Amino acid sequence: MVKALRLLSLVLISVVMILGGAGDADAKKKKIPKKPKFVGAVKCNGSCHDPYYQAWKDSPHGHTYTLLKPGERVEAKKRVKLDPEKDYTTNPLCLRCHTTGYGQKGGFQPAGTTNKKGKDISSPIDPKEPNLEQVGCEMCHSVAGGGQFRVVMKNTKGDFKKSDTEKYGQRWDYSNVCTRCHTHRNTPFQPTVHDKYKFNFEERKAKVHQIEKYFTEDNQDQKLEKKEDRAKEEGQTQKTPLRIEDFEIVEGKIKFKEDTLPYKYDKKKKDGVFFYKK
Repeated sequence: MVKALRLLSLVLISVVMILGGAGDADAKKKKIPKKPKFVGAVKCNGSCHDPYYQAWKDSPHGHTYTLLKPGERVEAKKRVKLDPEKDYTTNPLCLRCHTTGYGQKGGFQPAGTTNKKGKDISSPIDPKEPNLEQVGCEMCHSVAGGGQFRVVMKNTKGDFKKSDTEKYGQRWDYSNVCTRCHTHRNTPFQPTVHDKYKFNFEERKAKVHQIEKYFTEDNQDQKLEKKEDRAKEEGQTQKTPLRIEDFEIVEGKIKFKEDTLPYKYDKKKKDGVFFYKK
């Protein structure tokens, strides 16, 4: 009888430990925010996508803000009748495509931006660690920022399906989303000006993530193990690409055209609604 009680006690203790451990595991999972928000490329560095961040930092996308400064790309600016000695780092027309999330929640805020109370809320810029001031991860991979789906990625430790993150705004229609800037009607760098401005997705894509040389002994665990499995899936955004938002500049501020937005948060449903190309 005593042995039986001891055995039962051990079983109960084991069950408690298992359930307690499961509880701890669940507790470590972060809660997904209600709305999407741009968080910046730096969030991808440090624990999850270091090699990708380093490769991006050295890519053309990692230097787009720099091109807006005086004296940069002089000949290219002259070609499209821009003043090469002018500072375009606060020009809203340029910032939309040369930074991340400009005009949207959590997105880049140029120098001199203040809130209603007059507090400076401009985005900090660190030359050694580029972030929102360049064309970062979220400009290509999300409709309104990666604040939500990055939590899904972390909670699942990278073991997720395309549909798991698509519902939070991750997009897989890359050739489509690149047209957001590269062939937008507002860009002065049109093919009619020079053949070099003809957009070839496959050629440009090859310059974005040249990651292999950025893997080291210390970050081998950050290789995307499920990448090949996800490549076999066809996401909804691949079947029906999302709309590309259009915008105009009104009184010095960017204004997105409502009927072109690919995403909108529905306050009544307390959920996001996606809009696809017809």
